[in-house]
Amino acid sequence: MLITSTHNDVTLFKMGRSLGPLVPYWVHAFLVDDLLVDTGTIAARREFMDAMRGRTVRTIVNTHHHEDHAGNNAALAATRAPAIYAHERAIPWIAAPGEMPLEPYQLVVWKRPDGSVALPVGDTVRTAHHCFDVLYTPGHSFDHISLYEPDKKWLFTGDLFCGRKIKYFRRDEDYTLLLSSLSRLAELEVETIFCGLLGAVRDGTKALRDKVAFMTRLRDEALSLREKGLSPRAIARRLLGREGAMYYITGGHYAKVNAARSILDGGPVDAWPS
Repeated sequence: MLITSTHNDVTLFKMGRSLGPLVPYWVHAFLVDDLLVDTGTIAARREFMDAMRGRTVRTIVNTHHHEDHAGNNAALAATRAPAIYAHERAIPWIAAPGEMPLEPYQLVVWKRPDGSVALPVGDTVRTAHHCFDVLYTPGHSFDHISLYEPDKKWLFTGDLFCGRKIKYFRRDEDYTLLLSSLSRLAELEVETIFCGLLGAVRDGTKALRDKVAFMTRLRDEALSLREKGLSPRAIARRLLGREGAMYYITGGHYAKVNAARSILDGGPVDAWPS
């Protein structure tokens, strides 16, 4: 399924795989001039490629290598021959997505993408009307970048923001790095966040600061509870509540306890590749 909308000069493509009447997880791609930020999931390729008819794409920037953000790179490369850019650490995984360890739910919801050739992104990305600063913002993944347009005060955050609070946390996310990256972004003047999950989020600076405040408070409370002898699971239950359906659907890949473990261990639960 795919829904197309616009916000100012940005076209939003909200897409996801339909499982009957249900779309379990949405993801967005964004078109500005002839720049496409992320390409979504291959599970919605037909609808996405139909929506791209008549639109010009000369440049693609992947915020990170995940299958729901680089899924349609290859299809666009075959028909449009755009230049594809990403962080240098993302490039091997974009080229060989078959090497990515994917959970069963990821294969069902997003599918494994085809490989594509990407180049290292520079410090800026220019279009006919805009210049975007490229910011390295690890935490959700080791190769994550964000794009900031200072004149329009737009911030494209991939999967870094995803709401003012944490409900679940991936096993391969790094809490400390995620909080550090969000804290740096919260210093920017942001009117609109273009979020991979939520689409256009208004009053972006406040939204970022709300997320930073929540994560800082959660970290401090988790460390305090560890001093009292509580286990990571007990801490997660105390601060975030019991695990919900997402824990069981994803086999624990998305889980509240992952946040507690990452806070206490100082890194992702699943180690990042070197």
